Amino acid sequence: MDDPLESSSSEFESRMIEGENGWFLHVLSWTPRDKQKGSKKPIIVIPGWTSVVEGWIPLLKDWVQHRPVYYIETREKNFTKSPENYRERFTDYSIRTHAKDMDAVVRNLNLEPSKCDWFASSLGSTSVIEGLKTGDLEVNSAFLLAPNAEFRFPWWMAIMTSMPWWFYPPMMRMIAIPYMKWKVKEPGQKIRYTRTMKNADMRRLKLSTKANRAYSIWPNLENVIAPIAICVAKSDSLHAHDDALKIAEILPNGEIVEVPSNQFAHEADVRPIIEDWIESVESAKI
Repeated sequence: MDDPLESSSSEFESRMIEGENGWFLHVLSWTPRDKQKGSKKPIIVIPGWTSVVEGWIPLLKDWVQHRPVYYIETREKNFTKSPENYRERFTDYSIRTHAKDMDAVVRNLNLEPSKCDWFASSLGSTSVIEGLKTGDLEVNSAFLLAPNAEFRFPWWMAIMTSMPWWFYPPMMRMIAIPYMKWKVKEPGQKIRYTRTMKNADMRRLKLSTKANRAYSIWPNLENVIAPIAICVAKSDSLHAHDDALKIAEILPNGEIVEVPSNQFAHEADVRPIIEDWIESVESAKI
């Protein structure tokens, strides 16, 4: 795979790294050519549900100039490889399984999860919190955009989980994409989600929907003691703003960071905000 950032300031690598139970996840990594910047603490980036890297290019292109970045695609993505001759089940796509994948992948990259700073979005954010709740994951800090407290799928999407996966492509064209264009108000977010749904692995999308629809983040949330920033935007109509505020309130070391829009959190301008927050976390430890 060619470098989607076309970065001249960093070395790029695309790899399949082993996660939980013999699954291999696609990992994109960038290391600054400047040795001082390349030796800085890595950022682990976990994108949202079926998200594609193209939606993160503005932020990533800036970030890779400052420190090593590892972008890990969760297992519902197209490039993921399940074990040979394995029949995938919906339980393979549970939130806890995603958290275990993250821990295994980061360790197999010869990194220590607790010594990395983490940035995640949507399902990725939820998976980080779940891993911290269950003890499956450790972080130095985590800046989490729009975590899902629950996955509130529209009624028609719940019905789709009982249908064959090949039924999904026409349903996506006729119902899901028009619904998303109506539901989402931010232009940039609308473009990203439309692109995401057109490129999703429909078979895995069905299994992932089925796995997530009964999930709830609330039990044992107070057990998460790591420093967590919950990043929210009032204009984001796809993620529950009030739930995010409640999550931050319950977390012992939770903090709300408001941004102008969900799209803003995908742009280069959000990086200094994230770095300032991480710096404040480090200062508090001294």
